[in-house]
Amino acid sequence: MAKTTWIIGPDTLTIYPKRNLRVIGIIFFVLFAAFIFFLFRSMPGYSTGFTLGYYAIFLLIPLMLIFAAETKVIFDGSSRVLYKKIAFLPIGSIPFDDIASVEPYEVLGSGFNYKLFRKSNRHGSGLLVSAGYSKPTDVNLIAFQQEVLPKIDELVFANAPIIPKQAIYDFKFFREEGGVYRLRDNKTGSFIFGLIFIGATVAILFSPDFLSGEGSFQKILLTYFPAIIGFALLFAATSNIRFDKNQKKIIRSTFAGRFNKEYSFDELIRFQVIRKTTNFIYSGTEVRAEIFLPAKNKTTVLNLKSFIGTKKIERFLDEANTILGRI
Repeated sequence: MAKTTWIIGPDTLTIYPKRNLRVIGIIFFVLFAAFIFFLFRSMPGYSTGFTLGYYAIFLLIPLMLIFAAETKVIFDGSSRVLYKKIAFLPIGSIPFDDIASVEPYEVLGSGFNYKLFRKSNRHGSGLLVSAGYSKPTDVNLIAFQQEVLPKIDELVFANAPIIPKQAIYDFKFFREEGGVYRLRDNKTGSFIFGLIFIGATVAILFSPDFLSGEGSFQKILLTYFPAIIGFALLFAATSNIRFDKNQKKIIRSTFAGRFNKEYSFDELIRFQVIRKTTNFIYSGTEVRAEIFLPAKNKTTVLNLKSFIGTKKIERFLDEANTILGRI
């Protein structure tokens, strides 16, 4: 099956990231056409207009796949603008100066493709610039990496001005107190719902006849499960994360400071930005800190903050890197 295809010119690069849909669309077209043909052969009596309308509706799906296969991304070096088209129809453009990077992006945990990310939304969904690959040894992928990525670097990034990051002084995501930066996180809702769930278990325990009609297992489950959820919510509500510049440590406190875990700034490897989906629907983005534990010779991950949108993530990372002294 066809993978990514591309055309490289002296000052242009045209990529077709969805050409594999052409084969899929043709297969579906033949299958749907055969199904409709045998359906109306076995069920005569319908008018010509109804039959043609039914054909049109059923065959619209494979035709849309074939049309989508002609999606192309055009890097125009003369105008320094990226154009996206479906066949001959223009559907968007991005100035080269707004392109942050082109990098691999995990697909459903079983493979990856390459996406282009904008500076104005560095951690958004991105623009697809390659087909999906399941293994790094794919011949088409190796050719893409050897031919397409260098051409993108030449057209987009070779002459782009280098703008250094600026240190942040007006923090929006941290509250500073004497060199200690506490991560702002409104957990009032978790605290209230935690108390409600625990209160539900207490109420059930003081009402022994409330679940008298249930079996022993169901009774135990319905009695104590709300309390488990409640304590989990209280655990989250009474936790906080602090960046202590004085000690150069990241401190995670739980249960109002009764339990602390401390990590040195030097043990922080990088920040991970994880885009989450539920049933193929975007459900938020998490920023995590990947930390190396030298005593155990392994890495751990510390969840820092969740975002519904993505446009504020870069600001959050700039604030964190300013505190760490990396900006």
